[in-house]
Amino acid sequence: MLHVPVLLNEVIDSCPDNCNLIIDWTLWHWWHSSLLSSKTKQLIWMDLDSNMLLVAQKELESQIPNSQFPITYIHDSYANIDLVTKQYWKADFILLDLWVNMDHFKVWDRGFSINYDSPLDMRFDQNSQISAHDIINKYSAQQLEQIFIDYADFTPAKSREIADKIIQNRKKSEIKTTFDLKRILWECGLWKSAITVIFQSIRIQTNNEIQNLKIFLENLSEVLSPGWVCSIITFHSIEDRLVKKTFQSLVSTKAFELVNKKAIKPTYQEVKKNRASRSALLRTIRLND
Repeated sequence: MLHVPVLLNEVIDSCPDNCNLIIDWTLWHWWHSSLLSSKTKQLIWMDLDSNMLLVAQKELESQIPNSQFPITYIHDSYANIDLVTKQYWKADFILLDLWVNMDHFKVWDRGFSINYDSPLDMRFDQNSQISAHDIINKYSAQQLEQIFIDYADFTPAKSREIADKIIQNRKKSEIKTTFDLKRILWECGLWKSAITVIFQSIRIQTNNEIQNLKIFLENLSEVLSPGWVCSIITFHSIEDRLVKKTFQSLVSTKAFELVNKKAIKPTYQEVKKNRASRSALLRTIRLND
């Protein structure tokens, strides 16, 4: 499973020239940043996974070893981007690429993949106190049901069935591994694609992904320089609905304008080369002067 950047040319085109500061928040390596570096005087690269941040730092610096501007690496969530801009200055271009790094699915002991029998973890930040194990073994049936409704788009009836089955099994013994959970989901009549979606919903909850995105969007006017832009790539319908709705609300205030009226999708050629890009949507907004 190889991680390939999506909408690469479209992202570069959305970034204006002559930026003073670009903030690139992604969950993997250096691809976008290596090309964005030619458009800015300073680059801040943020990631919630310290391991991925270290790998990205090595790879990015190997790509632009003679860089004449500072590159800053910050281990943090984009929910805290306002603290970063207060320490430096407001950004001229912000990129949020919300795709999960495919490398996470190759690390057997992190619990992201349904293909490895590993501890239920799913944390991007290993310092986080809440893991997937805590969610599966401690959340109430009602809480689990809501996760599957909100983040997996399962019906209330099916979500309740899955939640009840989890509760029944954990009363007998602790649910420790991904295969423990996968066995329970099989008992509920779920197959690979549906099990993958359930795992994804648990990962979203584990890392507070939707809540963090809401916080970022609420602070957008505070972290972006007037006249400059923010681009967000989403891969989940819930994320895209949130970004689309928030962008529309911001535009209605007359403080922002959409750079593209509709989301930009990958071309047929890109999807053919990289099937994982098929759900990607790029939206870009500008803060008016």
